[in-house]
Amino acid sequence: QNDDLNSEYITGDLFSCPRDESLAHCISEDCRMGAGIAVMFKKKFGRVSELKEQKKLPGQCAVLAHDQRFIYYLNWLWPGPAAVVKGVKDPGTSL
Repeated sequence: QNDDLNSEYITGDLFSCPRDESLAHCISEDCRMGAGIAVMFKKKFGRVSELKEQKKLPGQCAVLAHDQRFIYYLNWLWPGPAAVVKGVKDPGTSL
């Protein structure tokens, strides 16, 4: 346990948080952002070509500076249900 790490659960509009607080979410490797909350990030922050230019591989994170904050885009590749089941059965397995 790390006593230096604090978290707080807050409900509300994610995009109305203070302008100096960073945001993060997961995207696919192609940076399409065509479903879920990714669509909202794409509409709000745009700059998809800048994300693609970073050429991040699955497991890596692309970053955009926006005003006083950073927007983190975790490049996440869906490994398929078989890999997820394997990961659940053997937590030491990397997805």
